[in-house]
Amino acid sequence: MSYAIETYDLTKIYKSEEKTVVAVDSLNLNVEKGLVFGLLGPNGAGKTTLIMMLTGLTLPTSGSGKVLGYDIVKESLQIRRKVGLLPDPFGFYDHLTAEQNLEYIAALNDISKAERKKRVKEVLTAVGLYEVKDRKVGGFSRGMKQRLGIAQALIKDPELLIFDEPTAGLDPEGARAFREQVGRLSKEGKTIMLSTHLLFEVGPLCNYIAIIDRGKLIVQGRVRELVEKMMVEEGYRIRVKATGDVQTLITNIAQLNEVSEVKREGDTILIKANRDVRSDVNKIALSLGLEVLSLQIEEPTLEDLFMKYYRRGEVAEHA
Repeated sequence: MSYAIETYDLTKIYKSEEKTVVAVDSLNLNVEKGLVFGLLGPNGAGKTTLIMMLTGLTLPTSGSGKVLGYDIVKESLQIRRKVGLLPDPFGFYDHLTAEQNLEYIAALNDISKAERKKRVKEVLTAVGLYEVKDRKVGGFSRGMKQRLGIAQALIKDPELLIFDEPTAGLDPEGARAFREQVGRLSKEGKTIMLSTHLLFEVGPLCNYIAIIDRGKLIVQGRVRELVEKMMVEEGYRIRVKATGDVQTLITNIAQLNEVSEVKREGDTILIKANRDVRSDVNKIALSLGLEVLSLQIEEPTLEDLFMKYYRRGEVAEHA
């Protein structure tokens, strides 16, 4: 198995005269290459501290980790050469143009002068900012600065991209543009890490997630597998639309052993069951001479997953 990110009991403790804060608490993560990985948690969960350790910007108190196979302490320079980071805030020079900012960042990354111009043009074009390359960044909107942030993360053609709260403060159009950009990068085979508490904006992009709170890992896994597990644990919700004597259909469905509840909601029937009973419902409808117009499982959303495991973590914390 080839991992982009792996941590082993990774811990970061901040100490002052007044208090001790465990920002990241014995974290064990394994993220395969090529995934869009969502690091999810409320503000203060330890997400940014984890990113700082993974990119060599702060040292762990204990534990260890690797990024793209490199040790986060001993080989942080190699990591920074292969990782593109979109921090929050962005940290551009407002008195420089978009092009000048990127040329400066390219120089810091030891990109040759001959290659620099080419790379800057490529990434500005990729994020839709080439036409405004000569404008000073101080006059850019939040959305434009965010796109420039993606451009600087791409400048060294990284294997792994890490975006910290990438849609915070963006308008709906800016958030949509970001999601489209991530989709394109994912198709190119990049591994992308999205650290956020704004699940509804970037959550649907993720095919692998880890939920953390107060520095502790609550759950991690492929979204598809977690969704299926949640349906098995909490039951299936199935919506049916059919023509004809719907009340007779409801009565017959209610007699299935696996069905815990069945009721009418508007023009649909809502079924709650401890397994997928769609084939049974279809057979019942056919036997009654009814036409089934639609028969769909309502799958849990990423928000449902987050609340399930986040609440479970809270219960464990106070147990």
